[in-house]
Amino acid sequence: MSNRSETIKLEIPIQLADRTLEEVTMRRPTMLDVRKNPVKGYGDVEGEMKQIGALCDLRLEEMDLMDAADYGRLQDIYLRFRTPTER
Repeated sequence: MSNRSETIKLEIPIQLADRTLEEVTMRRPTMLDVRKNPVKGYGDVEGEMKQIGALCDLRLEEMDLMDAADYGRLQDIYLRFRTPTER
């Protein structure tokens, strides 16, 4: 996979203070992202949300407004980005 980012259209748009967010683009994480936004282990939802939010240029407060199914789609993308590809 050589894509550096992936965009999803939200099934449930998010109403932010200055706009309606209808799609989200996630970029591939670097090790700096992983280090700056650590996930402490299984069940660390807040840590994971901070890391995914950083990759999508969204603050935690904005992530809190996201529908759980849309967030699940971002989790899928994140896992694909973190999984090594066969060469």
